[in-house]
Amino acid sequence: MAKDLREENIEYLSNLSKRKFSRALAWICLIIIAALIIATFITGIMGSKLFMPFLALTITIPFFMYIALWLGKVLSGAGKGAEYEKDNESEKDEKSE
Repeated sequence: MAKDLREENIEYLSNLSKRKFSRALAWICLIIIAALIIATFITGIMGSKLFMPFLALTITIPFFMYIALWLGKVLSGAGKGAEYEKDNESEKDEKSE
């Protein structure tokens, strides 16, 4: 029992550090997107030749950030545990009926 509790604590701490990293990454992504929107707006008002490149970056960068975050979840197998538990619960419910 003590060993199970210790393993749960280690798992909790590792998940906590992953959440801190995810939050920091999310803030960085938000700052980049906000900077791109501001730069696009300013270059659009000024009539600069850089308006179209900034507009393209404003559209594509969030898309690639989403793909990278999604791919990171898929490769780490983050969603497998919850899906497995849901499948087991539904099987238990079917057997009890």
